[in-house]
Amino acid sequence: MYGIIFSAVILGMIVLGALKKFHIRSTEGTPIHLPPKENSIARYILGGSIFGLGWALAGACPGPMYVLLGTGIFSMLIVIAAALSGTFAYGILRDKLPH
Repeated sequence: MYGIIFSAVILGMIVLGALKKFHIRSTEGTPIHLPPKENSIARYILGGSIFGLGWALAGACPGPMYVLLGTGIFSMLIVIAAALSGTFAYGILRDKLPH
């Protein structure tokens, strides 16, 4: 599993580096703008910890939750409801959160 995540991180670094270096444009021809991010270690640790704890408690990657539900693991309904509730809460609180 770590190999998949590691390869995704490496691929993301390569693609973002290419976007910045070669000034690649979108399919519509507009420049792709990547806004600079603040270097705040605390928010990455906090956000990653919350995400990781949710993933660990669910026992499943967020992607196949619906597949697991389709295979008859009905406890995934709780996980899906929690994921949707968290997304909804973020949408409500987004303006009040530091970005």
